[in-house]
Amino acid sequence: MTDTTSTLRRATLLVRDIERSLAFYSGVFGLSPYAELTVGLDRVPFFPVGAEPRGGNGRFVILKGENPLVGMIGLMEMQDPPLPEPDHNIRRLGIGSVALVLSTSNADAAASAVTELGGEILMPVTEARNLGDEAGDFVPVRLFMAQDPDGYFLEVFEPLS
Repeated sequence: MTDTTSTLRRATLLVRDIERSLAFYSGVFGLSPYAELTVGLDRVPFFPVGAEPRGGNGRFVILKGENPLVGMIGLMEMQDPPLPEPDHNIRRLGIGSVALVLSTSNADAAASAVTELGGEILMPVTEARNLGDEAGDFVPVRLFMAQDPDGYFLEVFEPLS
């Protein structure tokens, strides 16, 4: 056991169309750009993405919410060459799948924006309970489940307290 502490700062999603994903995460969740850069894969030879031999470029944008250092989402589109389509069923969660859990101030507005911006609602907004306080207890929420335009699973809740 180590005696260090850690904080998850960002999860990065590989996406097909970064402009579409930027519009989605900005429009649904109000996230705004924190940083943007072009990534030359020849400069990060141990980053396991893209075809061999190593090379090509990707566009990388980090989006932030209210806290500029915690809970960010990175979006990366491999542009030269683009990544192939996934070889698994993105409609079924399994090993290697990603499930993002996000909090919102308005579940109804967020759910409406999901469909307007190319995502899909899997479970409509409903009242439920979800883990959500500092003690790890369940709290009443309005909750929906969706997929973003690239098939990433989203669990989105609005605390009702």
